Amino acid sequence: MSKTSLALEALLTRYKNLFSEEASSSPYVEFESDWPSECIIDKGSKVGSYHWKPTKRKQALTFSDLEKALEIRFPQDLYDFYGSFWSNGVCVERDDINFSLIQIWNDEDEQQLKENLLGHAFAKIKAKLPLTFFIGCTFGDEVICLDQETGNIVLEKPGYAASRILSPDLPSFLISLQPLKDNYS
Repeated sequence: MSKTSLALEALLTRYKNLFSEEASSSPYVEFESDWPSECIIDKGSKVGSYHWKPTKRKQALTFSDLEKALEIRFPQDLYDFYGSFWSNGVCVERDDINFSLIQIWNDEDEQQLKENLLGHAFAKIKAKLPLTFFIGCTFGDEVICLDQETGNIVLEKPGYAASRILSPDLPSFLISLQPLKDNYS
């Protein structure tokens, strides 16, 4: 496993441990309709409600279509971040920031993520800004991104240059985060 995959696994384990003292001992999520995923442990009493846990992916994630469209190679850290687990997103914090860390729930969610990553990349290219790939969203109007060129984790408003470097690399950033029980949205 890569450093990014190991750091993500450690973060998701800390998240699961937050629920260990509860009767259900697993996170719970509700969607507007039935939305299957390999990370579902059991279904709740109403349609679209689930107890779940992060589950290692069996098949590799590929960004090959996006890489062809953009004529670039995505950073390995991005592959490892989005391709290691099936999981709902997780709310996290550290001293200087509180945000939602994005993850992939199922194949349909993966497709939506890829479309959003492509749109984000095209907007950055059109604005002649350094290429970044989002990994999280603040509760305001900023996103947490992986910088294509430097590997830094940066804070930025969509369509603008990064306003702050949060970490020199993704593994260090993931290790610095504390998971919260807040509902991901």
